Amino acid sequence: MHVDEFIDDHKQDAYARWVLLHFRHPAEMQLAFGPFMKERKLFCTFESKRYRVTGASRFGDVWLTSDFELEWGYEHRVAILECLEWGDSP
Repeated sequence: MHVDEFIDDHKQDAYARWVLLHFRHPAEMQLAFGPFMKERKLFCTFESKRYRVTGASRFGDVWLTSDFELEWGYEHRVAILECLEWGDSP
């Protein structure tokens, strides 16, 4: 499943869909909404470990880091359905 399909799927977690939609917006919109979104963080479980989601690519994958304070960058790029237990807390 592509991240855009996940965003459009109303059966998926609403908070995750909302934050991922922000990641998929054009850069101009991300900058405009940045001050509001800065305090919103998205986390998921991948391979039994909790990660912060730092982005979503046009290729359909999501970016994960174990450093919960990291704003940019990632350790893993994974398929959206490999992530479980979405939420706003570690």
